[in-house]
Amino acid sequence: MKLSFPPQELDVEKREDGTLILRSPIKLEEYEINVGNKFKKTCEQVPENIWLAERDNGEWIKLSYKKALKNINSISQYIIDNGLNQKKPIMILSGNSINHGLLNVAGLFCGVPVAPISIAYSLMSSDYAKLKHCFELVDPGLIFVEDGIMFEKALENLPLDNIKVICTKNPVLKYNMELFKNLLCIVPNNEIEKTYNAVTPSYIAKYLFTSGSTGMPKGVINTQKMLCVNMQQGHQVRPQEFGESIIVDWLPWNHTMGGNLSLNGIFWNGGTMYIDNGKPIPSLFLNTIKNLKEISPTSYGSVPAGLAMLLEALKSDKDLCKSFFKNLSFISYGGASLPPEIWYGIRDLAKKTTGNDIDLVSGWGATETAPLSTSTYFKLDKPGNIGLPVPGIEIKMIPVGNKMELRVKGPNVTPGYLKSDDLTKKAFDEEGFYIIGDAGRLVDANDPSRGIDFDGRVVENFKMLTGTWVDVGSLRLAVVNSCAPLLQDGLVTGHDKNYLGFLAWPNIEACKIFLGQELEVKEIINHPLLREEIKKNIVIHNKNFPGSSTKIKKLILMHIPPSFDNNEITDKGYVNQSSALAARADLVNKLYDNLKDSEEVIVI
Repeated sequence: MKLSFPPQELDVEKREDGTLILRSPIKLEEYEINVGNKFKKTCEQVPENIWLAERDNGEWIKLSYKKALKNINSISQYIIDNGLNQKKPIMILSGNSINHGLLNVAGLFCGVPVAPISIAYSLMSSDYAKLKHCFELVDPGLIFVEDGIMFEKALENLPLDNIKVICTKNPVLKYNMELFKNLLCIVPNNEIEKTYNAVTPSYIAKYLFTSGSTGMPKGVINTQKMLCVNMQQGHQVRPQEFGESIIVDWLPWNHTMGGNLSLNGIFWNGGTMYIDNGKPIPSLFLNTIKNLKEISPTSYGSVPAGLAMLLEALKSDKDLCKSFFKNLSFISYGGASLPPEIWYGIRDLAKKTTGNDIDLVSGWGATETAPLSTSTYFKLDKPGNIGLPVPGIEIKMIPVGNKMELRVKGPNVTPGYLKSDDLTKKAFDEEGFYIIGDAGRLVDANDPSRGIDFDGRVVENFKMLTGTWVDVGSLRLAVVNSCAPLLQDGLVTGHDKNYLGFLAWPNIEACKIFLGQELEVKEIINHPLLREEIKKNIVIHNKNFPGSSTKIKKLILMHIPPSFDNNEITDKGYVNQSSALAARADLVNKLYDNLKDSEEVIVI
């Protein structure tokens, strides 16, 4: 069946102060009443299709929709028997897994909010402050961990009186942990259907935690309506063949991209998710490559950093190329503009491998918008375009200095933050638009239907000591492009300073090819040939962009990649400048120590 896409159209309202209101002329069609209802329909339509698969001792363990529904019914009975409800949610501390997926969907079936928490709060923290904060806000009635022993220290820091703890393996006796497999043996009664049918669109479905550079994480309320509406919005602009989708996905389910867009999206389409045990970091990316050699996806989604690593791997591995592009219809990425080197590189490689073009699909939104607010559903000739508003969405573009700030209103927007009325009030303007903090510009002011170009974060731009404003988003891309393909991404520094610096993440695979050696990451970033090449490229950049607001004087190569878990990658998929700079304050300080009085570029 040939899929049809809607016309590329946009309704624009222009106000006297320069503000624009953008609306899709496409009417939002009827959507599901709750998530569980859709999952049951999928199980009826494609019962034997695989829903989730994960690695176990190297082999794929697969779960069909038919078996998944049976398991969910059993888990639901456990949820009901233990008195969980809207006020007693489920808290999940572990990463992506089949059991995580089953418990997540069972909670949605029963109308019990699910709160997946970043594993960093449990496994990478010394004081567990963020975990404690999330726990206090959620006030869970049930906690799930994959490995009891692995999460024992985290659990010791929580008041677990009268709270059930479930684990997949290695139960800790003092917590009287229940093994997850025992839940699957429960025989459900007729009560579960009454519970399922009672779930209305206004029910809270999830609490997804997001935070900036300072303060504690905010619990973003995601309702059943938000999730169902957003799936319908995405389907109307970019439909997929039901029952045919196969994805290999690593995006964490505690983030909206992974937990909503990927996980919900796959069962909305009756497709299969192979849970990728890799990540776009040097120590785990080989797992991703192995998985993509075995499983040919029909679509692939990642963040810009992940696509940069994938491109370099594809360039040097013909078998990977063949497997990856074999059945691929499109690649999707978050709202950040991909460096042209990556965008064109993937397209060229796809054409060379298969003889066919590949679409690179972009969208934009936030945890607060479930997440999709805009989407590209038309051919693009360059990166950066985040598309047009999806049906039912209004985008407000407000002049702020030399940028246009983006704000969002629609049925997929959150009602607010958990137990944080003050934050909720600040998050919306007087017309009810969510203040997302991003900027955009029309690709063509004379033809707005061509889409919106992402224009960075409004709050990222800063003034130097001289009073000169720095456009962080544009400069970041310019520096990365000047050093292509050796740099993957970076952070611009210089707030209240007299010169600009740059914290750079190298493209490790591209650096290996440049050096012609298989080296460890630290050996790569300290290699004199690489440093000299990057220095040379920055000198060229400075000649092309000689102004004080564009010229880089000092650069540091970083070996630790940006982290989802530490909020260095936003829920929109791009690097969070403020959060990452706060986390790497010691490196920022290093950029401004002992600068020589010369114009020479310094690479540390």
